[in-house]
Amino acid sequence: MEKQFFRSRTKRTLRLMTEKKDGTIIRRTINSAAIEGAAALLFVVAVAITCKFIYDSITIRDARKTIIEQKTELNNLTDENEALTVENSTLTNKVAVLSEAVSKKAEAEDVLSQETIENALPKGFPLSGSATMTQAQEGEPMLIFSASSGINVVTTGTGIVEVVDADETYGTKIVIDHGNGYRSIYRNSAAALVKQGESLGKGYILFSIGKDNEELGYQITLNEEYIDPMTMIEING
Repeated sequence: MEKQFFRSRTKRTLRLMTEKKDGTIIRRTINSAAIEGAAALLFVVAVAITCKFIYDSITIRDARKTIIEQKTELNNLTDENEALTVENSTLTNKVAVLSEAVSKKAEAEDVLSQETIENALPKGFPLSGSATMTQAQEGEPMLIFSASSGINVVTTGTGIVEVVDADETYGTKIVIDHGNGYRSIYRNSAAALVKQGESLGKGYILFSIGKDNEELGYQITLNEEYIDPMTMIEING
């Protein structure tokens, strides 16, 4: 004999009763299907809210992480910018110092160059002491000095000894090249105290005046043309 089993299904019903002011009782019945549907809806809503909360939490966490990373990068860039600003300021100061040094050096070189040119001009007095002076009456312009023993014939400007040679009239001739086309010529009968090729300063001794060589013939040329020495010479005694 075949046995059959039947599973009984329990039905649940929710009854709601509401009493009005007049004492009337209103009864409402909610069956199990409605309850289960409401429960399922609440579950879905709860799951949705939970998922939304989790999603928002992850989004906020990622946003905070991004903000922190951006802030860190901004701080690094700020530090780098400050370092570059300091470095740029240092380089600017170095450039200013170097520019000032170069400018001062150029000014000093200009002054030195002017002094060198000025010292080279044959503007000095050709004797270390006083002397009488006359101008040659014939030939190229020349000053003739008569000095006492013990006085020296000296260079009238810085330059190089170009010629040390015999002179038909005076005995010895020394030519100093001062540059810029200027040359000074010294004629005396004493022995020359310098040699050709020597570089001399202003006031350097060329001859020593004695009893037998008291006369000096002095001339200046500019670009190989004789000029009047009086236009250049500075007589201080």
